[in-house]
Amino acid sequence: MNVPSRRLLLVLALMALPIAAAIAFMRPMRSASGFHIPSLFEARSARGMFGAAIADAARGRGPGKAADGFGLVASRLEEPGLSGFVLAEPEDRCDGRGAYLLRDAAKRWPVAIMAPHRGADRHTGEIVRLMFAEQPFAAAAWNSAPRRASETCGGGDITREPTHYITAFSLAFAKAYPAGRIVQVHGFDQDIRRSASARMSDVIISDGSEEPGERLLDLADCLSRQFPDLGVSVYPLDTAELGAQSNRQGRALRKAGYAGFAHIEIAAGARARLAADRELRDRFARCLNDGLP
Repeated sequence: MNVPSRRLLLVLALMALPIAAAIAFMRPMRSASGFHIPSLFEARSARGMFGAAIADAARGRGPGKAADGFGLVASRLEEPGLSGFVLAEPEDRCDGRGAYLLRDAAKRWPVAIMAPHRGADRHTGEIVRLMFAEQPFAAAAWNSAPRRASETCGGGDITREPTHYITAFSLAFAKAYPAGRIVQVHGFDQDIRRSASARMSDVIISDGSEEPGERLLDLADCLSRQFPDLGVSVYPLDTAELGAQSNRQGRALRKAGYAGFAHIEIAAGARARLAADRELRDRFARCLNDGLP
């Protein structure tokens, strides 16, 4: 299939999504000189910018021009039942700074849902995009450049970069919602896993540590109840694989004393079902908000 045909299929697939958010979600991946890795100073400054943007969104105000200095453009997100703000790279860039949505509705769940590898992990970006539109999550985020570099765009893995903007955003969100939850949705291939326990799992959740906390175990229990036909495993209690040990957002959040990080790996079949079925996404979403203030 040639590039124009692929792009046409992508446009048709996105027609059912809220237009403004779909545009932010699918920023073109081109014209990048390389994958942007912020300095420590820049990352700290970005954390302050994101903190102010999150606070402003909670008050119904936009982030103004503050994001411009970080290579992000702020715009209004206004769709039926969905209002808030977008912070994303200009449309002709793919420096990998990420894309961020902030809900400004009075009623919002203290949850940020993220797809750090949308594109590489099939359906994860779509699941996050749809769930943010369908449920009152306070925020959503995803990568704006591919995980692996292409001929037209520099690439990189934002979960391996301790100073990436998504880490700064995660820390800012954790400060704003200390009793909330930050969820990363990932995808894995059961067939290439080493252990029988991982191959038999449909969902593997972790908080990046060797001793999962009570909040993560409660989330696992909820998912098991809501999806009795799926194998829900907790790292390292049920399987020794996919424990997010190298995930830099998880590390930074644990260091900051935040207990709400959840790294959720979902097998291909379960991802396809979630992407296609609103009722399943609703059940998934209820678990992510279960027990939160």
